[in-house]
Amino acid sequence: MLTIKKLQIYGFGKHENLTIPLNEGVTIFYGLNEAGKTTIQQFFLQMLFGFPTRQQTQRKYEPKASTKFGGQLTLLHPIYGSCIIERVKGKAAGDVTVYLEDGTTGQEELLAKLLYGYSRASFESIFSFSLHELQGIEKMSEEELTHLLLSSGTTGIQHLSALEKKMDKEANELFKKTGKVPVINQKIEQLKQLERTIRLEQGKIQTFEDKLQQLQLLEQNLEKLYATQKKQQQQWQYLTVQKQALPLIKQQQMLQQALGNDQHVQFPSEGVRRYEQVKDRLLHESQHLLQLKEQYQLLQDKVLATVNEQTINEMGLLMQKEATWHQLIVKEKNLRDDLFMLEQEIDTQFRLLGVQEKEAQNILLGETVSLQQEQQFQQQLKKLEAAEDELKFHLRSLEQVHQELDAITQQKQRLKQESLTKEEEHILAQWPQQKRRLEQLRAAKSQRTKQRQPNYFSWMILLIGLLSFVYGVMQKNVAVAIIGVVLTIITVLLIKFVRQATETPNKENSHLLRQLEQDEMTVQTILLKKQSLENRWLHVNEQQSDKEQQYAQLEYKIQQAETESEETTQSLQQFLERYRLQGTIARTLMPELFMRIRNVQELAVKRDGSIILLQEIQDEKNSLYEQLQQVLNEIYNEHEIYMYLRTAYLEAQQQQQQVQQAQTQLADIKIKLQNGQTRIDCYTADMTKLLNEAQVQNERAYYERYEQFEQQRKITTELQTVQAQLASLNLSKHDELIEDSVIENMRVLEQEQTSLQVEIDRCLEHRAALQIEKEQLLNDEKYGQMLQQFEQEKSELQQLIEHWATKKAVATAIHETLFRLREEKLPHVLSKVNGIFQLLTGGRYDQLTIHEEGYFIAKDVAGLRYQMVELSQATKEQAYIALRMALAQTLMTSAPFPIIMDDPFVHFDRNRTDKMVQLMKEVGYERQILYFTCHDEMLKHWPKEQIIDVGALANERGVAST
Repeated sequence: MLTIKKLQIYGFGKHENLTIPLNEGVTIFYGLNEAGKTTIQQFFLQMLFGFPTRQQTQRKYEPKASTKFGGQLTLLHPIYGSCIIERVKGKAAGDVTVYLEDGTTGQEELLAKLLYGYSRASFESIFSFSLHELQGIEKMSEEELTHLLLSSGTTGIQHLSALEKKMDKEANELFKKTGKVPVINQKIEQLKQLERTIRLEQGKIQTFEDKLQQLQLLEQNLEKLYATQKKQQQQWQYLTVQKQALPLIKQQQMLQQALGNDQHVQFPSEGVRRYEQVKDRLLHESQHLLQLKEQYQLLQDKVLATVNEQTINEMGLLMQKEATWHQLIVKEKNLRDDLFMLEQEIDTQFRLLGVQEKEAQNILLGETVSLQQEQQFQQQLKKLEAAEDELKFHLRSLEQVHQELDAITQQKQRLKQESLTKEEEHILAQWPQQKRRLEQLRAAKSQRTKQRQPNYFSWMILLIGLLSFVYGVMQKNVAVAIIGVVLTIITVLLIKFVRQATETPNKENSHLLRQLEQDEMTVQTILLKKQSLENRWLHVNEQQSDKEQQYAQLEYKIQQAETESEETTQSLQQFLERYRLQGTIARTLMPELFMRIRNVQELAVKRDGSIILLQEIQDEKNSLYEQLQQVLNEIYNEHEIYMYLRTAYLEAQQQQQQVQQAQTQLADIKIKLQNGQTRIDCYTADMTKLLNEAQVQNERAYYERYEQFEQQRKITTELQTVQAQLASLNLSKHDELIEDSVIENMRVLEQEQTSLQVEIDRCLEHRAALQIEKEQLLNDEKYGQMLQQFEQEKSELQQLIEHWATKKAVATAIHETLFRLREEKLPHVLSKVNGIFQLLTGGRYDQLTIHEEGYFIAKDVAGLRYQMVELSQATKEQAYIALRMALAQTLMTSAPFPIIMDDPFVHFDRNRTDKMVQLMKEVGYERQILYFTCHDEMLKHWPKEQIIDVGALANERGVAST
């Protein structure tokens, strides 16, 4: 458990320079009103969770007479060990510093780890309550009281319920399924109208992106064509020089011969340009269609490659187990720490027992330490102790007998000195004669005394007469009364006559009798002295004989006791060697030997149990870790794997959204593919028409036909040129082979130049047309503004949707959390509540349950059920406290905080107060309890060392206990 060992106040409220050590169990802070109890209680809370800010209603307790503000708490943490929390004046909540026992220091982050992530509100909802909270229960309705009890039993449900309602309200203000007023509904309607307008504009213009791509392709193609044209011009100049050296006449003959051999060729007007223009459009459209198909295939692959729904569901389920994962890691660490502490404790116990070797330790752990064996060992030990005690006793008795013998010898000497004198012996010798005379005088006196003694029979008759007279008077019986009077008179006269007859004195005999009686007393004194001396002498002799006999017996018993002690010691040593206990063990440890051995064995069993539990936790963690690796298909560190799972889970959700967008794009691309295929069919029909006009079946034949047509036209032109040159020039004939080669090269080059020029012209025309269209699109700002507005509105809608989804998700999560808390955690808490509630109510109520309608029901021992409003104020408070205590027990491992109580039992009677004190003592074994009270009646239940007098602290500036 987490224990506060000491508090040190620099300055806080009315306290300053104050140090108070605390107990591990229950600590009672007692003081009258205004003694500073609440100040110390608030010091605990503010040191742990910070000073209140200006926005908070709590009091800050800044000291009036001191500049120091803050203090320290020394804790014993179950994980971090001894640590110190220091908080002084600084920022709003104060500057906090945490010091660990290994030298590590930290601030708020480390403090949050020490406090298991609890805030002040969470802490006060479970571990801190006061009289002010309980006083308001009396004025609550059934629903309010049930909600308060649920809040106590399920850790902060009240704040969650308020937050759930707030989130639902804010989400409904953003969006409703059938609403028109919410912001998202209005934004969706605006986007629908804007989208219809954009679609109308899209029907009027072509896609700007397609135009840009076509211009880029044309520019690249023109650059290549200009480079090729430059090379052809250089080659043409070279062939021209050769041509000037060829006989023109030879050329004329060849042209004429070629012209005469060829038939007339039919070819469409501008057939090549038209054909290549259609072909280029067909090629462009085919490429565009191919790109669309590739894009379509990529989107399909993307849809198919998306994480399937089952994997996402598995990730979601694993995300829900994140808390379990961290708990397993913490449990594993705690068990390892426990195992380490158990091993240390076992080693310590073995060292105390003197067993160092592992083999001997294992044998000792395997030995049976039954109660029978312990009883035998204790009997041997008691026998040894009895023998030693008997030996000591006999030795003391022997010394005492010796002293008594010396005293008897001295007593004999004193008796000899106290014997009778000669005068006393003479008196005894004369006494028999005087004794006879004394007896005669006493006999005469006795006779006279008998005569003077009253007659008891006469007194009896007198009494009867008086009673008869009284009875006759009371019963009004005259005869009985007269008889009683006569008897009384006769009896009185008779008694008087007897006395006068016996009053004759004898004075001489009386004097002699007194003298002899004095002598008798003297003789008796002497006889008593003599008899005493004889008895004392006889008694002393008997004592001396008894003591001498007792002295001999004691010497014999001493020998027997020494022998028995040695035998018992050897038997004990053999018993210890059986358990491999070597060396001499102190006699004081002998009675605890079996307890220590059994303690070692119990620690070993606990260690083995912890090892098994650790293995189970590791198996569970490994199983969960394998599931995580299987889902992630990667190997990650166990401390970071959930971070990667969270990232993968978010990416998978994003991929789902992208798949939806991709499916929409696939539908659009499918429509574009259909339109593109239609255009390709049109272009193919145009090309087929041109081939039919040229009377050919394929593209190669078409170009051949074009070449034939161009050849005819060229030969005719060249022939005319040659004839003109021949008219002005007289050229001689040269080598025919050279001439044919030059002509052929020039012909081929000219064809290439012509084709190239045609291609360049076509590209220039197409580029000019595209530039005009592009300028028109650029100058049309309406479409761009509409697109920009659409994207802006769409972005705003997305932000609103994300905001709405966040609030809706928070509300849903809170609703599920509340349901799980009521259905899962609260029944577990109620299972512990009943025992505490039964104890606090003195067994009058034995069960606290929840009705089907959600209300709490208390059942008494007779089976009668009561709603909470039907109970007394004290019983309601006891139910509230029972829920708090039960919840604290369920959180013993995850939140082992102290419990702070500010005098919450004022409505309890004496019996239930005693029950509450009993509960506090039981809880104090598991948790530290800090109890603040101003009632001195509570002090009688606790020892003085657990009570702190707060009133005395102001004077002593230290701990004052009462």
